[in-house]
Amino acid sequence: MTLSSHEVLPEPDRPAQSDPGESVAVSEDLPPSYPPARRPQPGPADEQPEAARKRLRGSTFLVVILALVVTALFKSFVLQWFEIPSSSMEDTLTVGDRVAVTMYDSTDISRGDIVVFRDPDNWLTVTDPTGLRGVARDTLILMRLLPEDSGHHLIKRVIGMPGDHVVSDGQGSLSVNGVELAETYVKEGVSASTIAFDVTVPQGYVWVMGDNRSNSADSRYHQDDAHHGFVPLSDVVGVAKAIVWPAGRWGSLGGGEDVFSAVPAPADSTSQTAGGDSE
Repeated sequence: MTLSSHEVLPEPDRPAQSDPGESVAVSEDLPPSYPPARRPQPGPADEQPEAARKRLRGSTFLVVILALVVTALFKSFVLQWFEIPSSSMEDTLTVGDRVAVTMYDSTDISRGDIVVFRDPDNWLTVTDPTGLRGVARDTLILMRLLPEDSGHHLIKRVIGMPGDHVVSDGQGSLSVNGVELAETYVKEGVSASTIAFDVTVPQGYVWVMGDNRSNSADSRYHQDDAHHGFVPLSDVVGVAKAIVWPAGRWGSLGGGEDVFSAVPAPADSTSQTAGGDSE
């Protein structure tokens, strides 16, 4: 069939063209092409870092407390460090030396041992710190990082144990139980004692002297005190075993007992107690 030039074919349906200025209404019943974005909600995975931090803080606190407790026990019953403040023990110990002092054997001492003890009769003139320094000191003592009565300790060598008869003629001779001592630890060039004395050490006490006899306010200088120069064994804190600082002076403090190897037990051997030699 031939189409006439005058016939007009119907145009196919076309979507209606909207006026550019006219807004197109969108049916509210139609679902959106994409779901709206949702804000992420915190879940268990997000809470883990905070919980882990709390556990870490708790563990750190427990470790610190445990370390302090262990340190306190260690320093109460095992070992402490003391700094030498004077020249009274030269040349064995010099100012600034730090010594390791064992606490567990404070009742097991012998002649020749170097011991640390609490000031028995105000041998020292010490003023305790006040203010913030005093608070800091008390805190360190409470934590056992400093010894109790810090600054009120002395360090000397044991010369006489309970029952011993200790005699000096004031001319350089020193004897224990009738045996004259050849003290290798006394500072070179210094006499054994320029002070004469004749004492018998009572039960529960020791007689102590510094190695630098010309500069040691030891038992000899306190015979008019309440304890007559003797140190109660109950005031002995421990035995100095070694120099731990400075590094160039590391070394043992043993061997002093060898000087007394020939000294017999006191006449009344039953009075030799608290770690003294007895036969």
